[in-house]
Amino acid sequence: MSVSCIACNSRETSLIGKLPVFTPDFLGQPLDESIDAGSLYRCGNCSLLFRWPMPSPETLLAYYGGLDKDEWWQHEPGREVWRYVEKELRHLPAPSVLDVGCFRGNMLREIGANLSCFGAEPSPGARREAEAHGITVIGDSIESLREEERRFGAITLIDVAEHLPRPLESLQILSGLIAPGGKLLIFTGTTDAISWRFARQDYWYCAMPEHVAFFRPSWFRWAAGQLGFRISSVKRLPYQPVAFRRRAKETLQNIAFIGYQRVTRSPKLAYVLLRLPMINRIANWQSCWWTSARDHILVTMTKDTVS
Repeated sequence: MSVSCIACNSRETSLIGKLPVFTPDFLGQPLDESIDAGSLYRCGNCSLLFRWPMPSPETLLAYYGGLDKDEWWQHEPGREVWRYVEKELRHLPAPSVLDVGCFRGNMLREIGANLSCFGAEPSPGARREAEAHGITVIGDSIESLREEERRFGAITLIDVAEHLPRPLESLQILSGLIAPGGKLLIFTGTTDAISWRFARQDYWYCAMPEHVAFFRPSWFRWAAGQLGFRISSVKRLPYQPVAFRRRAKETLQNIAFIGYQRVTRSPKLAYVLLRLPMINRIANWQSCWWTSARDHILVTMTKDTVS
């Protein structure tokens, strides 16, 4: 049975492989053998990679809404990508920005001093903290913004696009909220990164069950044409810049981990290799993060002006 692309509905899709789970639970539920994490598919029409089957939009929203503001795993006071976002926000047709998935509002609090700052956030605790710092939260999801009448100079999605079950449809909603000449900024993983092409379905980024859509620059070029936008820039960045020693360590660990995952898919090889102490040690790794890889892009899309 063929699977339709979650962005363009094309049936021109191909199976890459079964997806693992790197997290200790599955969207807040106990992780056991009955869990189906889905498989990774590629669309030959729009170039999107996606998880199928995936958790329902309602399940995902409930999971995000249940996140405690102090339990989110990304807590650093500032991020490299924010500096690039700040540069993109300096020249806008209107001095306002909507951050979708703003969580506690950390980014807007750091770079939005000269802008009217708005947010959308499903976590009640994080939403309250964002509002306490002067951010006007206008919804809990992209879907909740359908009737929004305000227009913004820019909309940002930082570590959000990969969570969208219908990515083009979501961007279509947001595109209507951007003033002519305004910007849509998206920071997400890119499947054309060398590390991702090497790891394929065993990559850390697609092994988190809440990640359902995976992009590359060609997808955004396709989407820009659908939305009436143009691509202004594509900046390649790591998720988390670190020192060379950390990068080297993560690279070597991933080569070992991914190599193990591949060879042990053969039952005969697995039987032999698991008798070796070093290989047996790798077998006990639940996951292998590669956040230092240069595997993310910041895409800036500019809306066509009205003549």
